[in-house]
Amino acid sequence: MVNQIPVPQAKYELLTNIRQPRWRTQVVCLTLSFLVVGVLFITRACLGILLLKAPRTDEFLEESHIDNAKIATWLRRARMYAESTKANQNADRNTSVGASEQYLRDTAGQVLVCYYTIPGDLNSSWELSPSYIDPHICTHIIVGFAGVVNSTLDIGDNSLIYKRVVALKNLEPNLKVMISAGGNSELHDGFSEMVKNHANRKKFIQSVLNVTKTFHLDGFDVDWEFPAWLGADNREKIHFVQLLQELRKEFDRSEEKLILSVAVAAPQAIVDQSYSIPEMAEHVDFINLMSYDYHFYVWYFPVTDLNAPLFPRCVETGYLSTLNVNFSAQYWVAKGMPREKIVIGIPAYGHTYKLDNPANHNLQAPASGFGELGVNGFVSYPTVCQFLKSGAINVFNKDSRVPYAFKDREWISYDNEESIFYKSKWIRTNGFKGAMILSLNVDDWKGTCYNANKTFPLTRTISKVLFEQTDK
Repeated sequence: MVNQIPVPQAKYELLTNIRQPRWRTQVVCLTLSFLVVGVLFITRACLGILLLKAPRTDEFLEESHIDNAKIATWLRRARMYAESTKANQNADRNTSVGASEQYLRDTAGQVLVCYYTIPGDLNSSWELSPSYIDPHICTHIIVGFAGVVNSTLDIGDNSLIYKRVVALKNLEPNLKVMISAGGNSELHDGFSEMVKNHANRKKFIQSVLNVTKTFHLDGFDVDWEFPAWLGADNREKIHFVQLLQELRKEFDRSEEKLILSVAVAAPQAIVDQSYSIPEMAEHVDFINLMSYDYHFYVWYFPVTDLNAPLFPRCVETGYLSTLNVNFSAQYWVAKGMPREKIVIGIPAYGHTYKLDNPANHNLQAPASGFGELGVNGFVSYPTVCQFLKSGAINVFNKDSRVPYAFKDREWISYDNEESIFYKSKWIRTNGFKGAMILSLNVDDWKGTCYNANKTFPLTRTISKVLFEQTDK
């Protein structure tokens, strides 16, 4: 039968038989590749969701002094900050940010804003109760986080907590106590749904007024992380300004003279995408700049680095040179926010990494995951103190003005009294509104780092520098 086929036709059929399976194989391989990538992406997304919703355990609570209600929010923000690094090509690179200037001014108008996150279990010895808060350190205490549910401010079952914090004003009449909305409610699109139309915003603002009046609160803090970011509706940027404008209008009408503040992002890419800064500046009393989480362990950039550097290191160039407190604050000024309305955030927590090689423990050392201390890369200041007492080596980076510590495979970036002294001096010298600390809960409120007579050492350091009468 083969001999009956003409030679040219035989060659054609042989070539057809060879090419056809090869083409099909390529299609099959390409399809399988897409399927594998898709499965990996979905798996990673599911793991991230499960991690955020992981149940709280007493073991984690006792080790880190940070409950998972905080961790879910903080972890989400840290991951979005990390995503902003990947998206930095969208940042506006035409805006120049100059070096720090001298803006010495009277400290009478400066503030120390202290976030107090509602504990998951007040019966635990690891949780900060309102009765242990020193009311004389902070000028403002912001209690968080209320939810945004069905376009209303939802405080859940936490009425007693708000009452107990407000009661601190009996000991310090000048103290301002505010409520913050955000945190875990953002996981359920509370803000996105609420700001969509005027009716929803009006309903929300009325609920805010009801809560502030009921609990004798002094103001409201908006902690939406973040409008129009990571695929969200771009119109949220406009709706957010509308919300602030309408809040301001109703606050001015009220008899309580309520304070309006906003917790805002620090990375350049998020700032450009999420905020209309000149318009925001017209309506807010101040912003709380979340100038931390600049570096955090992520699988696509698995190296150690600093949580909240004040300045860039001399070896950092390009976008890496923007990941520091000084750049973020000056960038907000350059984009239209008056420096006298900017409150600089300082973290009382650190970030942990697990070193690949204990012998390689410098900055930018390869890491394979979160450290063993803390929860999901977050560690409280008392835990850092215990780490140092256990023999960890402390290194203070002179360029960035912040320390890090290491022992065996554990590596931690954190702030201590020395770094906070530098930051507070810088805040005062540059004429910013003041400092914000996140949070009182993870400062050493029990006095375990030194002694029981020195509680809240990080927060006290800020207060001492900001409110001293003369520079020394």
